[in-house]
Amino acid sequence: MINTSIIIIGLGITSKLAALTLASNGRKILIIGDEKLKKQSSNLVTFFSLTSINFLSELHLDDVINQSSPINEISCGKLEDLKKKNKFQIHFQESNNELGRVISNKILNEILNAKLRENKNINVLKNTSIENCRFLKEENILLLENGEKIYTKLIVITEKKTSLIDQNFKNSLVKKDLKQTSLVLDVKSRTKNHAYQIFTKKGPIAYLPINENHASVIWSLDNSSQELAYNKDEVLKEVNQFYKDIIFCNEVINMQKYKLEFEYRKKTSLESVVLIGDAAHSIHPIAGQGLNLSIKDILELKKQINKFSYLGYALGNSISLSEFTNLRLSDTVLYSFSTIYLDEIFKNRNYLVDKVSNFGIKAIEKNNTIKNMEASSTCLIDLYSYI
Repeated sequence: MINTSIIIIGLGITSKLAALTLASNGRKILIIGDEKLKKQSSNLVTFFSLTSINFLSELHLDDVINQSSPINEISCGKLEDLKKKNKFQIHFQESNNELGRVISNKILNEILNAKLRENKNINVLKNTSIENCRFLKEENILLLENGEKIYTKLIVITEKKTSLIDQNFKNSLVKKDLKQTSLVLDVKSRTKNHAYQIFTKKGPIAYLPINENHASVIWSLDNSSQELAYNKDEVLKEVNQFYKDIIFCNEVINMQKYKLEFEYRKKTSLESVVLIGDAAHSIHPIAGQGLNLSIKDILELKKQINKFSYLGYALGNSISLSEFTNLRLSDTVLYSFSTIYLDEIFKNRNYLVDKVSNFGIKAIEKNNTIKNMEASSTCLIDLYSYI
């Protein structure tokens, strides 16, 4: 029998950040997950917004910040517009300060795993799954597949492939088949500190510099696209053609494919169970907001736990979790739908869209206040909001 304050279900980056955050005031945390269900994505990268960087600093994750690369410029638009520097593009630049940071998920996971091992309030149970859960007035009882019982006040779920979601959140899912696959390339390239998002008729291509010699290229394609059958050299040739006269990629070190998913849950809490991260939402990678959205979940959850604890409520009370759900839903919906329709706006431009979009882009380009508001992480979302 195990007693713990909070159980976090999932072995991903969100679970580890949530554990480090919620254990900061001495609460006992137990992370549970099945490594067989967790795909290790060797070539994926994470873009941290300014808010997320501050979050990392508060957690004393200096190694993450030091081993990530700063982004000082971000350019978004169609290739011909970026080359001509004409009206239909948006450009963010900070000469003295960074707009965000990029780090490979492999390095990020290594740092977080080390931090988990150092924290005496956090334990990890790998290669196990939950068979059943009973919600009682004072606590929850989880039964593991090996027959062991765990008593806890609060259950935080961060990944969607778990029986607790299937059993308790069946009718809360909003889902859209994007019919897209993302090609993620780890490339050799010497462009430094300047990220790009180029919109093509074949799909958006993002370029994120990881360090002086490496970058990550993310190309979102329709499932019927012939490019998905290309080998590394063929994809490299195509990417360089799109980025012609702007950047040049010398070699593809690694190439992987990932099915793109769009979904979110209208309800993210029940009894003393709360969903965050991938368990609550999966969005298009077009704006690089996946983990940043999850970090917002973590920050809001911590805020609600501390607020209701101060008011005398028990950990995991349904009132605090319902308030968390209500506060996070609107932000999640805005980001989710914005990422879907932004690509369509650039892909299917016509005269009317050009006129309306040009007005919005000019407003952003001329307004430094708007451009400095989380410019790096939300440039595409801000752009969509104005057009």
